Amino acid sequence: MMATFGLGKIVLYAGNPEAVSAFYARAAGLSFDRVEGTRRYESVSAGGTSLVIDLALEPLPRGRRECALSMRVPNLQAVASSLREDGIDVGPILERPSGLFASLKDPDGRDVELWEPRAKPVSVAPPPLVDKPTLDAPPLPPPPVPLPPDVPAIVEPPAIVDKPAIVAPPAIVDKPPVRLEMHSALDLEKEVDKPRTVPAAEEGATSEKRGTEPPPPPPMMGAPGPMLTAARPAKVSAQGGTKISLYGANFADGCRVLVDGDDCTKPKRLDDFTLEIEAPPHAPGAVEIVVENPDGQRAVIQIVYDEGPAIERFSPLEGSPRGGTEIVVEGRNFEDGCRITFFGNRAPEVIFESASRIRFVTPPQEQLFHGELRVTNPDGLSALAAELFTYRLATPHVREVSPASGLIGGSKRVAVTGVDFHPQCVARLGGKQAAVTFRSAESLELVTPRANEPGPVDLEIENPDGQIAKLEGAFTYEAEPTPPLLVEVRPDRGYCAGGQTIRLVGDNFEADTVVRVGEVRAISRTRSRHEIEVELPQRTQPGLVSIELVDRHGVVVRREDAFTYESRPAPRVDSITPRNGPMVGGTRIVLEGDFFDEHVFVRIGGQAPKRAVVRSATTIELVAPPSRASGFVDVEVGRGDAGTTVVKNAFRYDPSPAPAIDSVAPNKGSVEGGTEVSIEGKNFVAESAVLFGGKPAQRVKFVSASTLEVKAPPGKNGEMVDVVVRNPDGKEAITKRAFLYDARYRS
Repeated sequence: MMATFGLGKIVLYAGNPEAVSAFYARAAGLSFDRVEGTRRYESVSAGGTSLVIDLALEPLPRGRRECALSMRVPNLQAVASSLREDGIDVGPILERPSGLFASLKDPDGRDVELWEPRAKPVSVAPPPLVDKPTLDAPPLPPPPVPLPPDVPAIVEPPAIVDKPAIVAPPAIVDKPPVRLEMHSALDLEKEVDKPRTVPAAEEGATSEKRGTEPPPPPPMMGAPGPMLTAARPAKVSAQGGTKISLYGANFADGCRVLVDGDDCTKPKRLDDFTLEIEAPPHAPGAVEIVVENPDGQRAVIQIVYDEGPAIERFSPLEGSPRGGTEIVVEGRNFEDGCRITFFGNRAPEVIFESASRIRFVTPPQEQLFHGELRVTNPDGLSALAAELFTYRLATPHVREVSPASGLIGGSKRVAVTGVDFHPQCVARLGGKQAAVTFRSAESLELVTPRANEPGPVDLEIENPDGQIAKLEGAFTYEAEPTPPLLVEVRPDRGYCAGGQTIRLVGDNFEADTVVRVGEVRAISRTRSRHEIEVELPQRTQPGLVSIELVDRHGVVVRREDAFTYESRPAPRVDSITPRNGPMVGGTRIVLEGDFFDEHVFVRIGGQAPKRAVVRSATTIELVAPPSRASGFVDVEVGRGDAGTTVVKNAFRYDPSPAPAIDSVAPNKGSVEGGTEVSIEGKNFVAESAVLFGGKPAQRVKFVSASTLEVKAPPGKNGEMVDVVVRNPDGKEAITKRAFLYDARYRS
């Protein structure tokens, strides 16, 4: 015995499960639960069958049907109207032996069928044909079009509905969610074949109808003809251009559409149920639209042409982007309650004056500067005027272009200054569009396009409203230059400390040629077209480096391994002359050796000399500082980046004789101090100190080893003080009571 399986789940694989589940929740009133940690959504119907929306493992092509759904509804006409109000596109309602059907598509393009099963077929007269289908009953096809004698007639089955046309669908209150039931294809077949159980009360009421049931329709011969159920809109402008959607069924590939007998449209077939055409111009009045399939079968529906509004004059034609400009539109057939669409946006206010005159105020605008005006009457007919109005900006002006020249190859960045530039402005150099970067209303940056030939070209800046600022001869294109040529580097090596002058020898050097040594820009001076002097930049590590030359056009010439950086050796001392001097210092010493320069330092006995001069890389002259003790001292010569050379016991300080005072003149002076006194003697040195009564002189000037000139310090009236001369080695000379302070003297 074969086992029987119940239908548990219907699984739809979707590219976007969230959007598809939301669609079925809105269209079918289902409630979905998301399976945690997945993109799978499940909904269980009252009968226990589940609809599952799951993520497809691979992207699904549009409209792929891995399965189809049929939803049973109680009243297809009411459900379709409700779904259309919700923005869901529902196809025309079709009649089949098993009931009424309509189709729609979910977000993945999957076909979904809506089915209203037939309860019990009865024969009723078709309702009269109307221009537009109503919600009371589904529209019926028009009377058959007579066919040529040589075409066999197609017997149409009688119209079958499940209830008389006079029975209106139940009222829909607040649009409650429509509950749809899911069925598989097997369920649908069983549903059609299953006998319907009729209650006893209903059995008696329908007994008469059973006797009037029509015989089954004869078999169809050939392909079914087209059907037209609606045209939207049903009223169009006599000026033409209105898009019309034709709804029905059985629209074949290659079908044509005739408007009042003229095949003057190019229909766009969306599917078997929908065509789109553009209405041609036509005189006002009712017009027939005919859809004719390639086999000659036709369907007919009527639309109405009306003159509608017409725009004749428009004033003013310009206004500020800030809005607020009052516009007067003159024409004919304007109706009270008409609306204006301006630049794609509805105008804030429309003032109706008469059938030939309306007014409105322009809104602010930032993006579009030329746009259309559309006047639409309450009946939906409209008139269009394109590019009538311009939002006019301030007139731009160009002041300067910098730099004003570049190569014909383009790609030069150029700064443009001026006034009233707009963020959407366009720049052209020599008629060719340049890339623009908007900086401000006063500044732009351009990238020059490639030019065909060298020479001056005009610059144009065009704002979106069409106003153009032009600067003639603003930019000059130059021919591609001969790049610089580097032949030799003299010398080709130097110290890491830098500062050395090297020379580059070659050709095509310019005054503004940039030199980089080891990727570092160097200070350079172009001496001629063939020579550049370069101050060698510092470098941390020794080794080979490249030298780059960049001309004013940005052309780069690079020579690898062109220069060698070396570590500088420490200064070397070969001789010191003389080798000795007095403790009081002042001995002139000459150091000879190598690797001397202005950055070296010298110390004698740990002290810096009074003066040191580097005469050359091999000679230094200095003056020995004083020493507090006699004997041998070390001589040091060093450089911070190269180290220090120390010559041990290289210089000897000899003991100095004690100073002696022979005279002090004058020997009297002011008590306020400042008396100029000359001291004569011997063995004086530049660092000798002079004291008056133990007080240091205000100033000591070393004239010679035998003469000192000083200024006496202040003292007391009548006081006679000792005068002392003391050398740096501590030896001194004293003259007792050598100077008298007298109040009668003034300094």
